[in-house]
Amino acid sequence: MSTEDDDFRASGPGLFGFLTESNDDNIPVKAFGTVGYAPNVGVLGFSGIAADPEGPIQQNGYSQRAGVEGGSVDFTGTAGVSLNRVGVYGQVEDSPPVPTGFRAGVLGAASTQPGVIGFSRDGDGIEGASFTSTAVRAVSFFGPGVQSISGALNGVSGISGTQGPPVAITSDIAGVRGTSDAANGVIGTSNRSIGVVGFSNNVGVFGQSTNPASFAGLFAGNVQVTGTLSAAVKNAVVPFPDGSKRVLHCMESPEHWFEDFGTAKLKGGRAVVRLDADFAKVITRDYRVFLTPEGDCRGLYVHRKTAASFEVRELMGGESAIPFSYRVVGRAEISLGIGASPRSIRICRSRRWQRARGDSRPRRRCALSSQGLSRRHANARRSARARSKGRPLPHAGAGARRSPHRQRTRNFGLEPY
Repeated sequence: MSTEDDDFRASGPGLFGFLTESNDDNIPVKAFGTVGYAPNVGVLGFSGIAADPEGPIQQNGYSQRAGVEGGSVDFTGTAGVSLNRVGVYGQVEDSPPVPTGFRAGVLGAASTQPGVIGFSRDGDGIEGASFTSTAVRAVSFFGPGVQSISGALNGVSGISGTQGPPVAITSDIAGVRGTSDAANGVIGTSNRSIGVVGFSNNVGVFGQSTNPASFAGLFAGNVQVTGTLSAAVKNAVVPFPDGSKRVLHCMESPEHWFEDFGTAKLKGGRAVVRLDADFAKVITRDYRVFLTPEGDCRGLYVHRKTAASFEVRELMGGESAIPFSYRVVGRAEISLGIGASPRSIRICRSRRWQRARGDSRPRRRCALSSQGLSRRHANARRSARARSKGRPLPHAGAGARRSPHRQRTRNFGLEPY
């Protein structure tokens, strides 16, 4: 056979049409087994029954001109196999930087274009399947791991096991839709940031349950609302000594009111009760006081109110020395929490103010100042000396006992304790 001719044809019963020999070490003696140049296809290969070269391939502009083209009616058109490296390598653009060491059946490489594109008119563009591992894995260092766009249906649709029920009220089409019959539909977790974020110019997060014995939303932990909290019914689940949990209903008011409770004692028919300093800062001076005597007397009334205290007297000039309880309610002086940053909301617990942080750091109680401790110790020493000498206390209301500061929370970001 000559080395040059218009065409070559292999005939006979041999296994190979054309074979490049190798040396005694089974290493091919030629750098390239076959080199073909042509205006349309450099190397054309068919599998199966001999077919017309215009047969099952050369269907569009991508296959009509190619370096290597393979076709078959009943078998694989082109196959690439490697035991330790890449089976088929596809590249676009000149010299794209590709990390070494990849092992894959198909590797696509590019600098600025997609490495691999799958397209189908009516079927799946790309399908990945695995029995025990990840069917499709996406990794990106500086871009999105997965970006999915749909013109009419779900951007991303995830099903675990069997598909769950459709959404009843709103549309069942979303950017991301997760569904399952027995498992969680969507899970979001984070160690240092937010597990799930919902944002919208309409409704940020919507939860619904058609089961009347279940919940549209369930929180296992503290809940903070910056803004207005609206509900048809607000309940408190309270544990009882027998181990059961029962529902108590919240009191409601047409306006925003805070309240405080406490006890005090009359001395000579009079007592001055000082408002909790933190409580006084958040109510107007037009507050209401309700008194309940806890002993026999002629009755009690509020003689005078100031921004910091109120004076209680016995009716008809009585001079009883009985204890009494009181309830103080006042309109909110300032709108706490509405439109404010979560980091700026303060929470009152037992007269000590804390900052409600928006992160996972623990809350720190504010310690009393040295001046406050000195005043407390001085008052305690004066009271002790007065009791030892049998004299009345320095101030008629100094012995008044006030309960920890409690507020009705409604929608102000304050928590009752």
